[in-house]
Order: sequence, then structure tokens, then C-alpha cells
Amino acid sequence: MKITFSQAAAAVAIIGFASWALTAQVDTALAEAPEVTEKAAEPVTLPQVETLVSKAMAYDRQAVLQGQIEPWRSVALRTQIAGTIESVWVAQGDHIKKGQRMIQLSKTEYQAQLQSAKASVRLKQSQLEGARKLYKTKLQTETEVLRLESELENARASEVMAQQQLNHAQPAAPFDGVLDYLDAELGQYMNAGEEWARLVNIDRLKATAEIPQQDVAAVSVGQSVDIDLLDGRRLNGTVSFIASAASTGTRSFPIEVAFNNPEKQRIAGASATLNIHLGSVLAHQLSPALLSLGDKGELGVKWVNEHDQVVFQTVKLLSTGTDGAWVTGLPDRVAVISLGGGFVSHGQKVVAKRGAN
Repeated sequence: MKITFSQAAAAVAIIGFASWALTAQVDTALAEAPEVTEKAAEPVTLPQVETLVSKAMAYDRQAVLQGQIEPWRSVALRTQIAGTIESVWVAQGDHIKKGQRMIQLSKTEYQAQLQSAKASVRLKQSQLEGARKLYKTKLQTETEVLRLESELENARASEVMAQQQLNHAQPAAPFDGVLDYLDAELGQYMNAGEEWARLVNIDRLKATAEIPQQDVAAVSVGQSVDIDLLDGRRLNGTVSFIASAASTGTRSFPIEVAFNNPEKQRIAGASATLNIHLGSVLAHQLSPALLSLGDKGELGVKWVNEHDQVVFQTVKLLSTGTDGAWVTGLPDRVAVISLGGGFVSHGQKVVAKRGAN
């Protein structure tokens, strides 16, 4: 079939019109289409906490120890020899002076022993003098002289022992004190080594206790100590002794605090509380509710730094009481989390509402 020129021109015209119409529809659709906008990201919500500002203050550290008061000296008096009590010159509760004789034991036997020892000394002296004279004339040997010298020294030693035995028949006080216990009656037979009295010195007393190993380095001999009695009285003493090794059972160090007792108060054996001053340190006074435990069970405090991040810092507890807890280990000025601390952790970013202490 043969296409004429007019037919071809008509076909081209039709195709061009169709193309124009299609382009117009596309442009219209693009013009009427809604504008596409990006979806805005939702803001991140940070946890909120409340804080209070705590400032470190000077804290007077003290070691509070429970102990008891003891006499400065206390000794059980025992007989050095056996014998019957012939005289009692003291009574229970008497104040005794050093060297004072207190009882009399039978001494006839010991007097006889002393006389025999003295006679033996005189005999040995006479024998030795004669032997020395003979030795000078070469009628006695040197060995015999030396033997007699040895026997004389033995006789003198026996005399000294006999004299001591006789002295023990009248026991003397080893120091000034009070006869706190007496068990000696006329006619009573005493064996050697038997206890018959107790002498105590209460002109000066000592309080004994044990100090924990973490505090012992801060205590020294001569340091002042307050001693509180159960009746409310307060005494003052000084540390007179610190053990060089800790007790195996408690791992604490025994100490002694000496103090004078001029009024001879009857407080020996009583309980006492020792307050030892360990010096001043900077510490924070916080409510115990603000203390928390870390992952490993360590005691600490949560606070917020200048970058609004939570910091968990371990602290050392100095004391607790009605006025709160005193702790060290925090900066001198710190924003402690007072509300919401249980819901945040170390390093977390927060919104902090600042308060004032």
C-alpha cells in the first residue's frame, strides 16, 4: 500500500500532539503534587535529679574506745616461807606505806638457821686464817687454802639466805597502796607461795583499751585523752603505752592511758569511754540517706560534675550520729545528688536542678 505525502504529514501531526498532551499532564501532576518534607528527629529526654551543694568543713577526728580503769600497780602478796601467823598488824582497806611490816610468821626455826649460818661463817674464817699462816711458812698447800676460801663463801651465802628467810617472816609492802584484800588470821598456817593479801595503788590509775589498726598511727605516747565514766564524770589522762603488735584475736592494738587520782576515787575496775583526739581533717556532713554502695559494695556518694555527668566517688565514713554522717574523699565543694540518685549511674548525663546546702 502506497502512503501519500498528505497521509504521512497527518500522522506526524497526530504523534506530536499526543506527545505535547502527555508532557502537559506530567507538568501538571508535578505542580499539583504535595511538597515532601523531612521528618524531624524526636529530642532525647535526660533523667532529672536534684542536688545540694556541700562544702567541706573542719572535723575533729576522734577514736572512741570502750575500756576499763585499773590500778596503776596491783600485786598479790604471797608468803615466801611456811609458818604460822603470830601477829596481824593491818586491816583490810588500810593505806599502807612502802616497807611497812604487815604480819608476823613464826620465826624460831629461821632464827636458829641464821645463828647456825653465822657460826659456820666464823668457823670457816678461823680455818682460813690458820691455813694462810701455815701457807706462808710452807706448811700448808695452796690447794687447801683455796678449798677453805670456797667453803667460807658458801657459808656466807647460807648466812644471807637465812637472813632473808627470817625477814620474810615479816612481809613488807613493796609500794604505797591500799590493802584491798586480806586473808590472814592469828594461828593460821601458811604454806610458802600462798596468797594472803592484795595491795593496790590508786593514787595513780590507768585506763586500758584497744585501738583499731587504722587509727593507731595517729596516736602517740603523751597524747591527751578524755575519759568518760558511766556516772557522767570526765577525767583527763595521757597515753602512756601503745603495744607494738596487735592482738591476734581483734587485730587491734592495746593501749594504756595514765591519770592521777589525788582524791583516791574508788573507780578502779570500772568501765570507761576513751576519747582520743586524732587531729582535724576536712570532711562533709551529709544525711546517711545520701550514701550508697558501689558495684563492689564500696561506700560512696553520687554527685554531679560541671559537665552535668553523674560521678560515683568512694568515701571514708568518719562517724555517724544524730547530726548526720561525716565523710572524707569528696572535693571541697560538691553538688551531691539529693533526689533521683537511685535511678542514675556513674558517667550518665543528667539534668540537674541545683540547690544550696
